[in-house]
Amino acid sequence: MASVWKRLQRVGKRAFKFKFVVSYQELVVECSQKWQPDKLVVVWSRRGRRVCSKPHSWQPGINNPYRGMVVWPAPENVEITVTLYKDPLAEDFEEKEWTFVIENVSIFSSRASLRPLLP
Repeated sequence: MASVWKRLQRVGKRAFKFKFVVSYQELVVECSQKWQPDKLVVVWSRRGRRVCSKPHSWQPGINNPYRGMVVWPAPENVEITVTLYKDPLAEDFEEKEWTFVIENVSIFSSRASLRPLLP
């Protein structure tokens, strides 16, 4: 039923394909005394689609052992192709929201999302 509703919403609209590329180079993560990550993965997701980077080790800093970095030796490029729909009478495309999440991959192969600290 959901696919029928999506098709009805797209009637009379033009479809355009776009390719988006994200380049991962460096990531800074601050942790607590109770928990430090093992390996981190950057996940790019929307609904059922999920694109992950390769797991990289977190290296604690010298000055602050709870603030560490993940550095990609060579920038890792991740690309996706997205179809955006546009009404002929409108200037903008319909919105599609993607989410970036940083996940910890533990030794036991379970994944847990990191919670950002908002000011």
